[in-house]
Amino acid sequence: MTSLQKQLAAIAASSTHQLDLKAQKVAHAKSLLFEPRVAASQSFDSIYLICAEGYRDLCALDPRFLPFARTLFSEQSKAEDRTQMNKKENKELDAVIEPFLTLVGPRLLLKPAEKALEWLVRRFRVHEYNTECLVLTYLPYHASPQFLALLSVLPPSPPPTLRFLFPYISPPATLPRTAIVYTATNTPAFFSALQSYVVKVLQAGHQGPSLLSFWSGVTTQATDAVLEQSQSGRRDVQDERQEQLLLRVFPALNECLKLSDVSEAVMGCYMIVIVLATKGVFEDKILDSLMEAVVRSQRPETLDACIMCLAIIAEERSQPRLPDKVNRRLLRIPDLAQSLTSLSTRCRIERLALGCALGAVDTLGQSGRSMDALNTFENIIKARLLGSTLLQTVLLHLLRLARITKPGSETHGELINLLTELNDSTYAADFLRNIAREHNEDFEFLGLSLDQDSAHMEDIELPDSDDDMIDADQIADPSNGGPVLPQLEVSASSFLEQGASESFASALTALEASLASRIRVDQFLESGELGRSEAFDKPLFLSFLARAWCGNTSTSAKVTAIHSSNRVMNEIPSGVDLQHLIPYLVCALSDSSATVRRAAATCVSTISKQAAPSSKDGRHHIWGSSNLYGDRSGDLASLSKGQTASILASVVVPVLEECVMDSSVITTSIRNVLEGAHSSKNQSGHSLKAPVRSSFALFLGSHVAATPLLGVRLRLLPLFKFKGKASSGVRTHSILPTIRAWCSLATEEAARVCSSEGLEIPDADKAHMSALLAREPESIELLRATLSGVVKYDRMELREAAFDRVVSIWPSMKSESRLLLGQCLLDLALRNESITIVDRVSKTRALEALRTLKLDTAVLAAFLESVLSTHQMPEGPPAKKRRRSSKNELMRADFQGSGELTKQLRRLTLVLELLEGSNAGEHTALFKNLFSILGDLQQLKVQSGSELVYLQSLILGSLTPIVKQLKDRNDSSEYEAYVRADLLIDCIRHSSSPQVQNSALLLIASLASWVPELVLHNLMPIFTFIGSTLLRQNDEYSAHVVDQTISKVVPQLAASLRAKHRDFLVGVADLLLSFTAAFEHIPNHRRHRLFFELAQTLGPEDSLSAITALLADRYPGSSAQRKFIPELLLRFEPAVTLQTLKGYLALVIDATSAKRKVSDTLFSLNEKQPAQVETAINNLLSGLADLATDNSLRKHIAKAFHPNRDPATSREIFGGVVENIIHLSRKLEDKARLYKSCNRVFANCLDALPTPDLVASSSGLLAKSDEHVQVAVMKAVELRAGSSLHHDQRSVEQMLDFLPQVDRLLQKSGDINVKKLAVSCIDQIVEQFGKKNTAIVATAANTISGPRALSDANDEVRILSLLCLTSMVDVLEEEAISLLPTVLPTSFKYLKESINQEKPSLHNAVFSLLSNIVERLAFMFSREYMVPSLELSQQSAAADGLDATCDASRQQFQESVARHLSAQETFAAIKVTWCSAVTNGFEAAREQLNLIASTIENQPKSKMIKASPTLFSLLLEAFDIRSAVAASTGEETIDEDEIEQLESILIEAVISMTLKLNDTTFRPFFAQLVDQTSSSSRQDASRSITYYKFLAAFFERFKSIVTSYSSYILEHAATLLQTLSKPRSSKSNTASSTDLNIALLAALTASFTYDQDSFWQSPSHYTTIMPPLLSHLTIPPPSSPSPFTTSSYIPTHVLPAITALAAATSSPDNHRALNSILLKYMRSEAAYTRLAAVLCEQALTTKLGEEWLALLPEMLPFVSELREDDDEGVERETQRWIGAMEGILGEDLEGMLQ
Repeated sequence: MTSLQKQLAAIAASSTHQLDLKAQKVAHAKSLLFEPRVAASQSFDSIYLICAEGYRDLCALDPRFLPFARTLFSEQSKAEDRTQMNKKENKELDAVIEPFLTLVGPRLLLKPAEKALEWLVRRFRVHEYNTECLVLTYLPYHASPQFLALLSVLPPSPPPTLRFLFPYISPPATLPRTAIVYTATNTPAFFSALQSYVVKVLQAGHQGPSLLSFWSGVTTQATDAVLEQSQSGRRDVQDERQEQLLLRVFPALNECLKLSDVSEAVMGCYMIVIVLATKGVFEDKILDSLMEAVVRSQRPETLDACIMCLAIIAEERSQPRLPDKVNRRLLRIPDLAQSLTSLSTRCRIERLALGCALGAVDTLGQSGRSMDALNTFENIIKARLLGSTLLQTVLLHLLRLARITKPGSETHGELINLLTELNDSTYAADFLRNIAREHNEDFEFLGLSLDQDSAHMEDIELPDSDDDMIDADQIADPSNGGPVLPQLEVSASSFLEQGASESFASALTALEASLASRIRVDQFLESGELGRSEAFDKPLFLSFLARAWCGNTSTSAKVTAIHSSNRVMNEIPSGVDLQHLIPYLVCALSDSSATVRRAAATCVSTISKQAAPSSKDGRHHIWGSSNLYGDRSGDLASLSKGQTASILASVVVPVLEECVMDSSVITTSIRNVLEGAHSSKNQSGHSLKAPVRSSFALFLGSHVAATPLLGVRLRLLPLFKFKGKASSGVRTHSILPTIRAWCSLATEEAARVCSSEGLEIPDADKAHMSALLAREPESIELLRATLSGVVKYDRMELREAAFDRVVSIWPSMKSESRLLLGQCLLDLALRNESITIVDRVSKTRALEALRTLKLDTAVLAAFLESVLSTHQMPEGPPAKKRRRSSKNELMRADFQGSGELTKQLRRLTLVLELLEGSNAGEHTALFKNLFSILGDLQQLKVQSGSELVYLQSLILGSLTPIVKQLKDRNDSSEYEAYVRADLLIDCIRHSSSPQVQNSALLLIASLASWVPELVLHNLMPIFTFIGSTLLRQNDEYSAHVVDQTISKVVPQLAASLRAKHRDFLVGVADLLLSFTAAFEHIPNHRRHRLFFELAQTLGPEDSLSAITALLADRYPGSSAQRKFIPELLLRFEPAVTLQTLKGYLALVIDATSAKRKVSDTLFSLNEKQPAQVETAINNLLSGLADLATDNSLRKHIAKAFHPNRDPATSREIFGGVVENIIHLSRKLEDKARLYKSCNRVFANCLDALPTPDLVASSSGLLAKSDEHVQVAVMKAVELRAGSSLHHDQRSVEQMLDFLPQVDRLLQKSGDINVKKLAVSCIDQIVEQFGKKNTAIVATAANTISGPRALSDANDEVRILSLLCLTSMVDVLEEEAISLLPTVLPTSFKYLKESINQEKPSLHNAVFSLLSNIVERLAFMFSREYMVPSLELSQQSAAADGLDATCDASRQQFQESVARHLSAQETFAAIKVTWCSAVTNGFEAAREQLNLIASTIENQPKSKMIKASPTLFSLLLEAFDIRSAVAASTGEETIDEDEIEQLESILIEAVISMTLKLNDTTFRPFFAQLVDQTSSSSRQDASRSITYYKFLAAFFERFKSIVTSYSSYILEHAATLLQTLSKPRSSKSNTASSTDLNIALLAALTASFTYDQDSFWQSPSHYTTIMPPLLSHLTIPPPSSPSPFTTSSYIPTHVLPAITALAAATSSPDNHRALNSILLKYMRSEAAYTRLAAVLCEQALTTKLGEEWLALLPEMLPFVSELREDDDEGVERETQRWIGAMEGILGEDLEGMLQ
């Protein structure tokens, strides 16, 4: 089907058949209530009466129908016709109809609803315009008769959404539910339409139970089916299907669930959601969104269903926690646990219950929600909805949440209360214990007490009162059944005295054994051996408990001991002071176990309460003051009256809570009090007075010294880690002696002591060393003695601790202490390794310490002095005179032994290493010493026989940062005298180490910027060294050295040269030569940075040109050089790059001058032969030319001319470059190679400049009188104008400003080359930018059209001027009118000259100008100009010496004439020059005819009609072309083939003209043409040939449309046929007649063939043309072979005409008349006539068949005669004719022919 057919089909499908009455009747017969026959006869008035009654009944049922009385059921509605409404009106009507349909849906089965819907169908045609909404309204009742009635009125082709109804429409059939479900499953459009319809109904409140039940069921089944289908295939395909389902169903679910008041819809949504959750595989975020939508829709009536839906979704989620929004809503549901319990029998609710429980726990502590959450959690636990695993999960989460919440917060309190209740419950307590056992949870930390196994007990509560104690008699009496304890043998009076360890060990063992039973613990503690009854008189009992909780015992034993002492303290009598237990309680408060610290806090609180002033009798008994430590008790210091209570209340009690939480608090608090710092933890708000602090410090210090327990001492030592009044005496008399005593212990003894208390020796050593202070001389001395092994040589761990202590306190030491320890460490580090392992370890640690510590200047100076003291060297540098004999000085020192020298070198090496590692720049005071050592290294090198490379590197590496610091200081002059540049140069020149050389170079670089006068005179050896070595290195360090040398030394050199007014380039020549000579050896990645730094440092304006020239000279053929130089120049500012090119050119000019200055030094030209000099100069020029061609460099240079970068200066520089190049070029004219290179430089430099600045610079150069400059500049501007962009405004403006200057130059200059380039330049500028300023172009046009250009004698200038004028006409258009009187005559003159003298270029230029004038100024190109143009064009066409380009230019001109010139003027000019065209031959005539045809084709219809008289006159003359050719007297002849070509062109032109004219205009012309042809005689038949050829084409092209025009030619054609059938008198006439016969018969054949109006059937027409036409059958064949023979002419031309005439005239009479003549010819005397008649009969029989054979009876006698004809040809053709007739008739004619 074609596109048009498709469009027509679409139109027919949507047509309303307004004019088709039958279709209108069929549409009116569509009814829900009546048969079509009855419905078709009903009027709208009768229908309305029936339907309005049903509508009123609906209003009675539901008042919501009342508003439709004003619209759908109004009286006016009877006149509504939807087919007459536009799209907008129909849309507004739909907005009324669809709400009515949704509202009537629930009542669809009622008779009133059927009547009301009948009106919508009959009047508003809702079954056609609202098909989808109507069907969806009926669809819930798909099994009812009403749905069948609906199907009967639906269109036969339902919309795509309802395409599934097609099989059930005709005839109407019941729609099964399976078809609906299948469609919803597989047709997304229907599924989406159903969802949208239900949402729209719900939002309008029009829902009914039938619709909601139908929708929920179909949607659920379809969703289930889609999910089933999505479970097959690749995973990505499954995911895509599920995603598409969600996109279709989610919007409807969200909208329906929002309408929570419609419980039926919500329940349906729950059902769909359950299917989605159970059958699909979705991520949690999708299930979460479903849960949120479901829980939002919850109402009391849907509560159970909602929770069930949530429970099912929760089972499918991977995360146990519910979304926050879901959790909040669930917790607000009353009796949630009860609802879950009731549903647990119908579905699994464990995951939902788990999520609710976790959410409830997380909600605790939030205002307004805690109570609901707590009740919900408790109810879930009590209802036992969670399995054991899930319950443990909840409880573990509860415990961990309680751990991370802030203690004391509301949340924490609620969590603790909840845990307590759970612990008390029978159901959860076991789970809590299991969690504690499996996860090692510390419940005591939370304040909980669980009944755990004894193996896990850490806290044993002992009875607090005597009522719980077992009586002593019961213990002793075995008859009571109590256990009998083993007898203890305690010989000591106190367990803290020396020698009580064995007694304590046996007692501790008994205590540990009794811990399994609480009763046995009580029995053990009440045993008489422990002296419980004398606890306050003797220290035995309490000392046992104190040692038990401070010793290496279990936590249970410690807690038991503390609780036991706490009970004893509650019984303390008045006047007893237990102050000596305070140190041990302090140790308990710093214990690692929180349980022990908590118990100790209770004990301290008790002893603080019991501490009171002495009794009334003044008795004050200090417990244990005389015998606590045995013999050493006398050294104990005691607190005075009241101090114990004061200290406890002020220092310890306020921080007890913090001590329980953190074991380090007690130590920090007491130390702060002793130090005198106010503690923020002191709740009393005041600190101890100084005397009390001193007493307290002395009291604690005495216990440190006296206690036999190492663990107690280690915990008390940190209390004294400060220096103050309160601690000075204590540290001197107690602490330091104790530490010294520990350091003096033998290794075995120290190990035994540590082992007895479960301590590690390194920990003990570290604790003792940590008590030494940085600013205490005694501590420093003890450290030094320990480090050096004076105290105890073999205690390696102790030394390690001492080293660590030195490192930690080094920054806080005094200078004297650092000097002392630093020297000690240095000696240890230099100790001989051949000694013991202890010394080797000490040496290693000493080296590590020295390299770790931050050594100050004093220490380093002392180290250097110690080096210098071992080898005395003269101070300061030697005198200047003595420096020349430095070798003698090196020999002044006495030669030393090799061993001593080795030690000296080792010491020097280490000291220098330490200096290097200590940031030498911070120690400027060492500058003098380092230079002294550097000088003395010469002597050491001689003595050692080594270069001492490493030492030199260390010294140089240290001096460099020092110099950097000194040069920034104002007071550095005193150091300048110590600089020894000669030593540094010696290092560079004589050292074989690259490291030493690099370091020396870096130092010289730094010195050059500080004291340049001391180093500048030694620079050349440095640069030579750099060029030969460092530049060739590939490492980054060498690059850094070179960079530093360049940046520091070279600027000073440059400044010095400029200050001395020396030639800069000559001064730095050696430097530049060194670098450029090393170019090819420098690694690629370093070249750019190196040369950039060099040029930048020297000043790119002065040095960059020399660098580039040197590289070009040294590496002329190197691709690396050609690539490198542009990249180097790109790193500089554009103006600098431009200046570099100028400087480069200056160097080349200097090289070509007679007296060279700089070039001899740079390029060594004075050392070369003349040929070599020329080569060098050529290399320089080639390098400069290559630079100018680099595209990136050109773009870079272009930036120099930006308005923001001072473009005037850049133009001046460039102008100088151009002028210098021109001068150089003229200087080198006699040297071909250099001249060529120079010209290349010039061209490339001009190309490198941006267009605006090139033109601006050229303006100044154009004013020069030098013709070479002028020519070059104009050539460059011309080339640039051709490539410039029109949107580049600056370029356009500059080009237009340049144009007047070129114009002035053209007017003044007489040089031909200048003229040519000036005209060419003007032409290019005008062509590109002339339209921007026509005034300037007009001025230049006057010059170009004047004698200085167009009228110049030189042909090249003429041609260029013509082309320039062509461009100007384009630009000026009407403003160029004033030029035409001058330009056109001159152009015609040049055109004639070019034709005569065969000048193709000039010829083409003229025609280009003429073409442009015709295009732009056609109204001015009058006949005055047109006639000579055509005449010259004809002469050009006839000329033989012009090439094909001339033909093209001429044709272009004629095309312009045809398109743009007035048709009237064109045809008039052609008519005037037509004879001339024929005279000039075939080509001229052909072009004229082509011009006619082209003009007709390009001119509009209106202009053609207007110019038709002139055109007709021209064509009438052209139709006589054969006569014109015959009458032509020109030299050029036109043969027959060429005439036929001309006729073809003419005929096509006339046909084209016919298409643009109407009949009124064309018919007169046709009549004139017929008259002209009819007036010609037979002898002048040539005109008729052309005419009838035209008629053949005319009838062939327009067919039956122009058949009526045959009436004009009827008489003439008949006469001509009759005339032509007579014999010809001459051979020429025969040829002419032959052509005319063929043309005439072709025209008649075309007319006969396309006759559809029975024109030729008319008797008058038929009888006029038929006989003359048949007479051509009698024409005898000529004697000589020719196309005009019977065998060719008659079958080819005559017979087709006759058969066409017979076919066009199908009348039997006409056929009989025709046949009668043919039968007559069959009996002709001439055989050729009989033969022609038989052939004609054959053709007619074949063409007309049985229609012609109706004349067979008349023909049979003649056929019989011809069968026996004398001529074999006739007989043969007759037999063929008979065969043809038999074939058509299907019977044998033999019997008829007898």
